[in-house]
Amino acid sequence: MSKLLNHRIYIIIIAIGVLLAAIFFIRSQMYNKEIIARVTPMDIELGMPVAYADSTKGAHKWLWEFGNGDTSSEKNGEYYFPETGKYQIRLTVNDNLEKRFLVNIRAPKKEEAPELVKIIAPEEALQGEYITFRGEGPSKEWRWEFGETGDVDAMEKTAIYKYELAGRYTVSLRTEDTQYPVIHTIEILPQYTEADTEDVSSIIANDIKEKLQAIIDQKPFNKNYNHILTSYLCNNPNTMVIINNDKRNDFYSYCQGLKIIGKQSTIIEKVVIDIEDTDTCIKKLIIVQTDF
Repeated sequence: MSKLLNHRIYIIIIAIGVLLAAIFFIRSQMYNKEIIARVTPMDIELGMPVAYADSTKGAHKWLWEFGNGDTSSEKNGEYYFPETGKYQIRLTVNDNLEKRFLVNIRAPKKEEAPELVKIIAPEEALQGEYITFRGEGPSKEWRWEFGETGDVDAMEKTAIYKYELAGRYTVSLRTEDTQYPVIHTIEILPQYTEADTEDVSSIIANDIKEKLQAIIDQKPFNKNYNHILTSYLCNNPNTMVIINNDKRNDFYSYCQGLKIIGKQSTIIEKVVIDIEDTDTCIKKLIIVQTDF
């Protein structure tokens, strides 16, 4: 009886050992079925390579599928996607293990061309005429030399200047963004004789000048103010007024200031209008005045 019992115990011990060995084998097989691989980067610009590599234990055969029909049987390498989009990369190891990676191929960023500093000004003007010179560009510091005095004549982005003598002048504009000055050439023509016909802009500017001086001289405010407002500014009282290339006001406040100043306190020397050929309304008034 005891021999029979010992025999059964022996069989149970063997069965337990076999079971433990089976569990260990199954676990080892499950561990070996895990793919250890990487794809990097997962988000990249078109034209840059995507690197792929596998380090799975026991691997001896690889198939990389890049989601667009292209494949590779190498263990690792680099791949260049020919088009933008989202692609699912699939890796098959030893014909039975799979792992997938999702990558995004985006269009490269367009590099914006830097904005160059430019001079906006006429190529011809009249002797004694107030000329508007505009700087265009990202700079904050502006130094104008208009070629007549040999000095820095203005330090505003938009400057006004008149040439005393006729001739051909080289205008230089320096900024903190330019290595060398930006150059503009302007031809200053002799003044018109009295018999010459004024252009439309000059007629408008002279009309505005007369109405502003009338306000200073305490003539009816509303009549003169409304004439300029309705005839030239499209009823926009907020039109900008630049005074002596330095101070700024909206048109209404500027005219109210002239009214308060009183008679013979200010003389309007020159009015320059800012209007393009395609505009119907004056966008800006540039006033040169003498205050006593």
